[in-house]
Amino acid sequence: MRSSSSRRWQALAWIAVIALLAAACQSGGNKSSEGEKSSGPVELTLEDHQKPRVELLRKLLPKFEQDMAAKGRQIKVKLIEGPAEDGAFKSKLTLDYNSGNAPDVTSIGAADASTFAASGYLLDLTDRLNSWPDWQRFYKRLRDEAVQPDGRVYYVPREATIMQLWYRQDILKAKGISTEQPNSWQELLERARQAKQAVGSPPILFPAGKQWGGGTFGEGFIHLMLGTGSQLYDTQQKKWVVRSPGLTATLQFYEQLVKEDLLPVQPLLNPEPWVQPKYKDFPAGKLLIETCGTWCWSFDYGANGTAPIKDISKRVATWNFPTQNGDGPPFAYGSTGWAWAVTAKTKYPDEALELVKWLAGGEPMAQHAVTIGAAAPRDDLASVKPYSEDPHLLLAEKQLSGARSFPPPEGTDKIMQVVADATEAVITKRMTGDQAAGMLADKAKELLGPDKVVEQ
Repeated sequence: MRSSSSRRWQALAWIAVIALLAAACQSGGNKSSEGEKSSGPVELTLEDHQKPRVELLRKLLPKFEQDMAAKGRQIKVKLIEGPAEDGAFKSKLTLDYNSGNAPDVTSIGAADASTFAASGYLLDLTDRLNSWPDWQRFYKRLRDEAVQPDGRVYYVPREATIMQLWYRQDILKAKGISTEQPNSWQELLERARQAKQAVGSPPILFPAGKQWGGGTFGEGFIHLMLGTGSQLYDTQQKKWVVRSPGLTATLQFYEQLVKEDLLPVQPLLNPEPWVQPKYKDFPAGKLLIETCGTWCWSFDYGANGTAPIKDISKRVATWNFPTQNGDGPPFAYGSTGWAWAVTAKTKYPDEALELVKWLAGGEPMAQHAVTIGAAAPRDDLASVKPYSEDPHLLLAEKQLSGARSFPPPEGTDKIMQVVADATEAVITKRMTGDQAAGMLADKAKELLGPDKVVEQ
């Protein structure tokens, strides 16, 4: 099973196009509904996808209805199961929004919020959330990340995605290789060199190339780029920084990995590039270091995962991503994964938000976090079962305060495309890192337009 985060980045590359096409067919504006004050029974619709999420909702929603009934409110919820694959789910949702047939409440990828909000599909929740005391319990970095370019908030975080470097601590220790946190790229490279000498195969994986799709950007490139002193997007000018020392250095890092045969290049050129390194080589101990997220404890390597690793807690551990020169503290990547949103055309905005708040609090959120392998996006669930009983997720949550992230602005799909092109040119040795940086700048300017980019 591909990770939720990976599929989200993969789908983002084309969901913006679907949204724009749908908006072009739309007649008239798409204004937020003032809503209807209900005096009688209300039936809300809620749409979600992926089997674990949907099955949990089937168990939770009757409890929500009971809790509302105890408060004298008659609210029923009809659950709609959307397509399991992320891209198909977002495609259906986009068309439903545009046609005015969207469910009252739905799960959206936080990375898609800017596109959906700008298209007028989502209800502005800003004032309602500011008057909700629990909103302050969500981590500030996630609340800040939720603010869209217009200064408004359109979703409530459902989960926090934490990504780090995963490593086979059992093998590194057995081979006498340090498991201390690497603080710089050079320290990480030296660790990889020792690992290669110990196991005789390329030991470290940062996704790269075209075949990994959006994951090349979201699971590899961005974790290196955020460790440099350079911006990728200038929020003040609202322009992409398509040439910078940090961007060039990131591509040169890939070049170094390839030059020293530290990166498993051939699998990255296959149609499903993750299969060999992630699901075969890492469990077998041939790949020792990779990027991964909290979901990997269950979906990838857990007892019921794609490639189970026995006694995983003893065999696998995590490092934060080192910075380029070690002049800043290592960091985890931390951001909102999926989120709850309310359609702008709902007849019942108050009841819809009531459902969102119920799902985003206490036991429902604790159960959801454990079910899909995510950290809690709020700071008061550490004592709530079953979340309180999962040490991996609790430890990951602690990384949120010092985490870094990249909220994707308009044009991210095009940047993903040029990053995939540039990294593939490097790993196939068609270009040096410096040459690939020049190509990236030229292609980005062509795709985004010269008025949308800047060079540093």
